[in-house]
Amino acid sequence: MEWMTDWFAADPHFGHLTPAAARGFATTADHDAVLSRNLRGALLPGDRLFVLGDISSGIPDQEDRALHLLADVRDATGARLHLLAGNHDAVHPMHARSLTGHSRFLRTFDTVSSAMTLKIEGRRAVVNHFPYDGDHTSPDRHVQWRPRDCGAPVIHGHTHSTDKVSYSVSGTLQLCVSLDAWGMRPVRKDDLAALVRR
Repeated sequence: MEWMTDWFAADPHFGHLTPAAARGFATTADHDAVLSRNLRGALLPGDRLFVLGDISSGIPDQEDRALHLLADVRDATGARLHLLAGNHDAVHPMHARSLTGHSRFLRTFDTVSSAMTLKIEGRRAVVNHFPYDGDHTSPDRHVQWRPRDCGAPVIHGHTHSTDKVSYSVSGTLQLCVSLDAWGMRPVRKDDLAALVRR
């Protein structure tokens, strides 16, 4: 099947109270319902959604529920889902038992990896849960898992920033697709391309 639109979303954190509260929700049920509704409202059959990590808190029951909710979105929309695992996902290679969960994740996602590249505005861009630099804590965490800054723009999550654009210490463009930056909605590749053109 040929895809129609590429979408990106990071840090859904289904069932995770801390991010839900920071996003203004009284309960994780309210948070998860809005997020599911927003994903269903955006995606069409043949679209691709790249989820840039942290589908939940990483607690096994929450992770199973997040996989179920995302499978429901996939089934309702006909979109294809791809995971670029984050630090809260059991399948990220930072976790010693990361390989044991792949089959479980592949029941929801077409692919599971920790990084990829794609073309945006004719340029190679890195796609990863982590930015080159920056975190929502100080100092930066998980530095050994971050992509190396070789000058290509990076599309990332992890920071929960409300800023869509930042720059690495080297001055490289970083595009945040965390749901916090996009009003709890996924972002189209075309919208990211517009930021690259600025």
